[in-house]
Amino acid sequence: RKIREQYGLSQRSFAKLLNWGDKTICRYENGAVQDRAHNSLLLFLREPENMRTYLTENEVALDEKQIARLLETVEKLEQDTDFRVGRRYFDLFFSKIPCEENGFKGFDYEKLCAMVLFFTHKSEGLLKTKLMKLLNYSDMIFYKENGLSISGLKYAHLPYGPVPDNFDMILGKMAADHIAHIEVLYDGAYESHQVVPECDVPEGTLTVEEIEVLERIYEKFKNFGSVEISNYSHREKGYNATKTGQIISYAYAMDIQLN
Repeated sequence: RKIREQYGLSQRSFAKLLNWGDKTICRYENGAVQDRAHNSLLLFLREPENMRTYLTENEVALDEKQIARLLETVEKLEQDTDFRVGRRYFDLFFSKIPCEENGFKGFDYEKLCAMVLFFTHKSEGLLKTKLMKLLNYSDMIFYKENGLSISGLKYAHLPYGPVPDNFDMILGKMAADHIAHIEVLYDGAYESHQVVPECDVPEGTLTVEEIEVLERIYEKFKNFGSVEISNYSHREKGYNATKTGQIISYAYAMDIQLN
């Protein structure tokens, strides 16, 4: 929906643009899982310059006036400094090209924010270390069952278990966007980093299938502390097959057993 609204298109116009059925757009916006080809096209069209290329290289079912209005919107987005700088900065670190390292899904900031908000609202006082493991298991299990990840994050092997690559940068953006922030707590010499939500989980961002996986991961680890879930993650084949700093392939998701 955000991509469609970015260009000021109705569901019907968006369907014509993509040569998809009206019902397909409606299903996706109501939470149905997008197939891999459709997901890749949508991620490609998030960038205004890609939309311009798409319009010039493909025959679309929009009329001339609709195409002209769409190109005007594309032009405005291309001239929007804040839009361009924010996109380019994130593109340097988070790939939108589907590959095995990101679970064959380009990085989806909105999905990730929804995942973080889901877990922080479910788990009062959630610490950053545990959150990172919950995200990892959620993405890996969803990939195992559906063939693609939820967030498009890459996960790196670090001493305390799998961690989203460049996660501190993401948390900084979430704080700037008033999604969630880190609150540092002290207990004597002990320091902990608690993730505090600043808004509710947005409706319609996560599909029914994605939420079902998040619920399962929450139930599995709800009584685990940060140390316990970190130790648990050390048992996974993907973690043991990689070295510090290396990206853990989603291919190892097939070896995860949570029972």
